[in-house]
Amino acid sequence: MSICLNTAEGAGEFSRAEKARFYRLARRSATECAAALDICRVLGLSEPDALEAGDELLRRIVSMLTKMVMRMSPSQ
Repeated sequence: MSICLNTAEGAGEFSRAEKARFYRLARRSATECAAALDICRVLGLSEPDALEAGDELLRRIVSMLTKMVMRMSPSQ
């Protein structure tokens, strides 16, 4: 939920620097979700296939958010 909300908040900003800030927050939330999946893996709380699918989705999300941050960074 945090990834989605921070991305939406960034999209609503006019300042490129503010957009980048919210996209960075969303990226941090995505890496936090990856850590949560690691915990689920260690504790055996989910099926390995579901965890792998989640990991792959989060890798794609982090990649997209990284590109969005780079595009909005003031130095660009």
